[in-house]
Amino acid sequence: MTSPKNTYIVLSRIGVFGLVVAAYFCLPGVQQFASEGITYLQYRNFQGLRQFILSYGIWAPITSIALMALQSLVPLVPGIIITITNAWIFGWQYGALYSWSGALLGAVLDFLIARWYGRPVIERFVNSKYLNFTDRFFKRHGIIAVFITRLVPIVPFKVISYGAGLTRLTCCEFTTATAIGQTPAIVLYSILGQHLFHNSKAVAAITSILIALGLLVYYYRSTIERYFTFPKEK
Repeated sequence: MTSPKNTYIVLSRIGVFGLVVAAYFCLPGVQQFASEGITYLQYRNFQGLRQFILSYGIWAPITSIALMALQSLVPLVPGIIITITNAWIFGWQYGALYSWSGALLGAVLDFLIARWYGRPVIERFVNSKYLNFTDRFFKRHGIIAVFITRLVPIVPFKVISYGAGLTRLTCCEFTTATAIGQTPAIVLYSILGQHLFHNSKAVAAITSILIALGLLVYYYRSTIERYFTFPKEK
């Protein structure tokens, strides 16, 4: 027999999903915002994305944060496009702040979706072979896996977020590791976006630096992990 608590949880999950679907189809502008913004990202249309964000006037920073969070939910949509565009629009300091905020918000949303809805739902967003890989990676390295993969931009951001939500990591541990780990890449790519726009050699150089930093963190993973792991409640 199903307990009242379990029934409440199931109904809550269905209710939240229903609200999201209703907002997408019923609220003016939501569907257009999502489809138009994601299209610019998919086609790497920097100019179009810049005009799209600026079209919201004083709400442009909120727009950029919301778009960064939204892209984390959609497979094969690169967040670095928003990072570079934000720096182009707002300057690297504010651009980095907005990109950092949106990326963290999106990562936490991915984590909570995976934690709340479970693997069957997440496999509709992420190929099961990638989830199997993250399962092994997290089982072997724990929280340090989040920190390292945030440093190294070649690892798909959303795969790690969804994968972490299926593990025993707490939301606080995940959020802390993500917040710190994503900072170097966002700051460096923001500086690139403002001063070296479309310079592929600079992108390659920064990516190489971040990979080297990730390897260094991996070498000292045992020491670093102690600072990220929160005491478990008894």
